Amino acid sequence: MAVIALRRDEGLALLAAIVAHIGLVVVLTLQPTPIPLPPPERITVTLSDEVGLTSTSPSTAPAAADEAPDLGEDATPPSPAPVARPDPLPKPVARATVTPLPKPAPLAKAPPAKAVTPAPKALPAKTASKPGASRIGDDFLKGTPGGTAKASPGPPPAATIGPAVRSALSSAILRQIKPKWQGRVPQGVETEKLVTIISIELDQQGNLIGSPRVLGQEGITDSNRSQAKRHAEEAVKALQLAAPFNLPAEYYEAWRRPPPIRMRKSL
Repeated sequence: MAVIALRRDEGLALLAAIVAHIGLVVVLTLQPTPIPLPPPERITVTLSDEVGLTSTSPSTAPAAADEAPDLGEDATPPSPAPVARPDPLPKPVARATVTPLPKPAPLAKAPPAKAVTPAPKALPAKTASKPGASRIGDDFLKGTPGGTAKASPGPPPAATIGPAVRSALSSAILRQIKPKWQGRVPQGVETEKLVTIISIELDQQGNLIGSPRVLGQEGITDSNRSQAKRHAEEAVKALQLAAPFNLPAEYYEAWRRPPPIRMRKSL
């Protein structure tokens, strides 16, 4: 018996084929038996030679043809729709007759009034010629609550000096201080934030009684701290240069001790 020598790769291929066949046989052996299907039901068919003479269909009427109606001359036109008639207008209503009222009887004429002799007009008050006296007109506080157009002899009672009058007097004091203060405002970094609060007292001629008192300062920062003292000194000098103040003498009790003045860069 001759022995066939195989190469290595051929031997491996043969071995793989043998293993595959063995595996296929094992799979076919272990596969479960398929469940048999039930047989199909039988159908009975009867053949008859008899034919009925009439149809047993439920409806023997032929279907209507899909034809449009002829539109000829003999076609009957559609009847017009009835037109609604408007309702009759209502009858005019008879107007009521207005009876004129009787004219009133003429009134008796009143006797002519006696002629009234007009009172002589008061002469305008002369302005004071004394030094330091008020040079503001009589209409200084015209239109403000608590103020009168004409000056009354002597200072008025405190009840007639309202907040509007005091506000007008404070504005008049600031207007007279402003020209003396504009050239003395210290210049520097953040000096516009400095505010010096000063209290003053005035006599009847508008002169300062004593020196202005510095009540305090506001707006001091690290940048303007070096200018704070000079700011207060220049504010006091501006007040001294603005005196005597021109204010109405009849309101002396209101501006004798005016509210504290706040000296800032822009008054």
